[in-house]
Amino acid sequence: MNQKQAFTVVESFNRSKYGDPNLGDDRLIITSNFVAVLDGATDASGASYNGLSSGRFVAEIGAKALSSLAPDINATEAVEKITQAVKESLLQVKPDKNPNHTPCFAIVVFSAKRREIWRVGDCQYLLDGEGYNPTIQVDQITSQLRSLIVHSHIAQGKTIEDLLKDDPSQNLLVPVYKLQSVLRNHPEENFGYGAIDGTKVPERYLEIIKIPQQVKSIVLASDGYPDLRATLTDSETVLTKILTQDPLCYNLYLAQRGLAPGRESFDDRTYVRLELHDY
Repeated sequence: MNQKQAFTVVESFNRSKYGDPNLGDDRLIITSNFVAVLDGATDASGASYNGLSSGRFVAEIGAKALSSLAPDINATEAVEKITQAVKESLLQVKPDKNPNHTPCFAIVVFSAKRREIWRVGDCQYLLDGEGYNPTIQVDQITSQLRSLIVHSHIAQGKTIEDLLKDDPSQNLLVPVYKLQSVLRNHPEENFGYGAIDGTKVPERYLEIIKIPQQVKSIVLASDGYPDLRATLTDSETVLTKILTQDPLCYNLYLAQRGLAPGRESFDDRTYVRLELHDY
């Protein structure tokens, strides 16, 4: 083994909620200097940019910008450069219809040179199987609201099968999503949250995690895994159990959407596990 190699990719996986990776808004980037998961936000309007969904469009831009960064760049500079790339692209490319919100993505990055993890938004990480992956507060509230809507329809006689075919919560939540986007990258709002969307990411939304020298394994993932585990198999097993027992994702695990015709999961999902080497 090359002693200068900082890490080895043990396993990786990227799949859309529809099963076809080409339809998803997640991106997985692996270079000799950076490993990153980018989770593009779904826009219910269906607006596209250059033929791509809004989430995938900006995630592709972010991935390209990340891949070109200097190996020793710090987190603040990296986020600024990625943000600038997204800003410039959104000025050049117009959507084919009015979107519900400005395209954006969450991101978690492993910097091999700095031995750090950087995070903006709700992507996930584990260090030797342990991590701190809180749900964004506004997403918690929206998911609770959706659960209330689903419960109310079931109380009125709708079945799970009925709601899997036609989930009324999705249309009812569109105005909420529009309101929520106003809070993105807001420097002071209590309900504010961070994402890469071409606007400045306040310092409060950029997490920098120093990786202790004793750590030997890192997992990075999108929030398509409700209960992230130290292996891909275990993470997939937990996801399958939840989707089997609660396909609408309104009871055991609260999400902003559940299964529907053509979907195999409630969200796109990306997973990568690295083994770190002494360097």
